[in-house]
Amino acid sequence: MKTYKLISKKYEINMPCLCFGTADFEDITKKEEYFSRLDKYVECGGNCIDTARAYCAFTEGGADVSEKVIGEWLESRENRDKMILCTKGGHPPFSDMTHSRLSKTELDKDLSESLEYLKTDYIDIYLLHRDDTSIPVEEIMPVLYEYVKSGKVHFLGASNWGVERIAEANRFALKNGYEPFRISQINYSLAHTSANMFEDNTLVCMDLNQYNWYRDNNFPVMAFSPQAKGFFTRIAQGLGVKNLMEGRFVSTANLARLSRVKQYCEQTGLSPAVVTLAYLNSHGFPVTSVFTASRLEHIEEDMTAQDIVFDNKTLAFLENTGGII
Repeated sequence: MKTYKLISKKYEINMPCLCFGTADFEDITKKEEYFSRLDKYVECGGNCIDTARAYCAFTEGGADVSEKVIGEWLESRENRDKMILCTKGGHPPFSDMTHSRLSKTELDKDLSESLEYLKTDYIDIYLLHRDDTSIPVEEIMPVLYEYVKSGKVHFLGASNWGVERIAEANRFALKNGYEPFRISQINYSLAHTSANMFEDNTLVCMDLNQYNWYRDNNFPVMAFSPQAKGFFTRIAQGLGVKNLMEGRFVSTANLARLSRVKQYCEQTGLSPAVVTLAYLNSHGFPVTSVFTASRLEHIEEDMTAQDIVFDNKTLAFLENTGGII
């Protein structure tokens, strides 16, 4: 699998280009089904799992399920030392997304609960799930550094933070001998997206300004919704959009890119699902796609993208910015 290194003074890991996301692990009675998905991902060469303290907390009975299932799976498979575990804390309450939860007390609580449910004494990558620009980075980074010093966290990341804040936080951290953010998780796919599209201004989506900063700084990205919620796959198969989220990707620009994806698939025999993941393997900075799939055959299909890298000509063709194949 295509990998890249995350390195700090104390730790080093090889991050894979494909990470299995568990945002839909919401029903504890389906634990064995979820176990089978994780098993299939590992069977296909995967070793990185993404979750969050907030996952499914807005659904009835869904709170804690994602982390709990992963913890029980790690325990039953006795493979904690073989897996890269990513989780996130500091998410606002779903009833009021403008109310941040980035105080030391709230972050301590989230990390403690994550460690408990995941049945582990350390998190490989711990990300802050949202930002609050009214809180100075001078208050946030020392708290996170304590987690690294204690060994409870190995690497720090930011989820849905703009690049200006990441840069500011890292300048402060490095100046004061703290651990900086080493990775960022944002919405990134072949499809054009924006926070307005999702009707959630707390999200950060890749745009030209973000892209240029990540490229110029060779800064790793974990891309969530890397397949645009199935937009390319479903419509390329002649199916209509399944839900509101998929429908939000329907735009002139994205339909033009869809046409290019279909042409490329016809000529290469690759599926749209694989093409959209391979696309993210192919840029001037490291990218890990956080993908998910509910069917084992789809996991197996998606994992075939793990070694595919496109050249610039193919990227330009897929992006509908030039190139012919």
